[in-house]
Amino acid sequence: MAEAQAGDQLEPQAGTALSQTVRIDGSAAEATFSAGALAWRPSGGGGERRRLELDSEVLGVRVEGRALKVATFSSGDEAGAGRSSLSSRPLARGGGRARGDRRKGEVVVEMESEEAAATWGDAMRDHLASLGRPKRLLIIVNPYGGKRGGRRIFQTEVLPLIEAAGILYTMQETKHRLHAQEIAHSLDLRKYDGIVCVSGDGVLVEVVNGLLQREDWKTAIKIPLGIIPAGTGNGMAQSLLHLAGESFSVSNAVLAIVRGHKRALDVTSVVQGKIRFFSVLMLTWGLVADIDIESEKYRWMGSARLDIYTLIRVVNLRRYNGCVLFVPAPGYEGFGHPVEQITSCKSNGDSTGVQGDRSNDCDDETCAYADPSIDETDLEWRSLDGPFVSVWVSGVPFASEDVMAAPEANVSLTLFWFFIIF
Repeated sequence: MAEAQAGDQLEPQAGTALSQTVRIDGSAAEATFSAGALAWRPSGGGGERRRLELDSEVLGVRVEGRALKVATFSSGDEAGAGRSSLSSRPLARGGGRARGDRRKGEVVVEMESEEAAATWGDAMRDHLASLGRPKRLLIIVNPYGGKRGGRRIFQTEVLPLIEAAGILYTMQETKHRLHAQEIAHSLDLRKYDGIVCVSGDGVLVEVVNGLLQREDWKTAIKIPLGIIPAGTGNGMAQSLLHLAGESFSVSNAVLAIVRGHKRALDVTSVVQGKIRFFSVLMLTWGLVADIDIESEKYRWMGSARLDIYTLIRVVNLRRYNGCVLFVPAPGYEGFGHPVEQITSCKSNGDSTGVQGDRSNDCDDETCAYADPSIDETDLEWRSLDGPFVSVWVSGVPFASEDVMAAPEANVSLTLFWFFIIF
């Protein structure tokens, strides 16, 4: 999950050490729960010792009579100690450092009594609660994104993990463009611990814009946001999973949300005349914007529409006149020409675009959030003059699930990477 400002993370509690003779898979075993881990080995001293880390491998715990049922999502054999179903299938070629193919399973521990099962269940649930995991989520599903698979992905891949984790949720589908923005703008934030988007990058951008338009934006922007890839580009989901060292899959994205993992997220204010909107992924002008906007008519093709339309545009390049003013990051002061006085840039081109939401009418009177005041006099501004084929500004590593445009980018360093083609 990501949030515009880093939130406090509760520290795991050690919990009470428990030990008991139990039955697992019909066989007697010596089980312990201590320091956030459930461990067991066959009675009699022989056999392999098995261990489940609650933070990284356990979705949730429930008690049914004398049975302690532990829902797992693990890459080890523990996932198979009982029934196994959903798998964390990688979805792309260029993901993060894979940590194995996870499977959803269930470990059933038969205790000596119902009281013992209740005691162990309470101890394990208390430990999970101490990890700062979300208890109530608003899940926004875009049924039209990508190949229109959002509803299916939610039902078959997201919901089983959310329910196994015992998370309460409200699901709402988007009905039209900017619907997610409207939802975020009017949402009663007291009801939820986070907002999850089952979509491409556009719905996440809409949610951020809705939160920043609220009068209570300072509070609203602190609510954690999660994204589960179900769109065309999926650049933000891929970037967050890559930075966490995870391979790209729907299930791994859900697991990160279930575990309550958070990191700060940079938000960029984009102003064009009296129009202001906010971006969390990238800003494009020229070639990439042309491809993104003009390929909308081929949305039914999914991500392939971008590849095909890229070929169409490359064989018929357009160029746009303009200039780019920027403050270079340390070590890049030699790029561009020094600027003594900031003046406005004018462009003959009209092709601009931000990945996701491209227009959001908002002025200083209607937006609660105002851009921070910046003293430009002490900044070392530089400029580059066109004409340009493309100007691309990225704050995240991946532009889409299989295009790593800025390998050194980070979502929370307030640094942006420029890609300019003349």
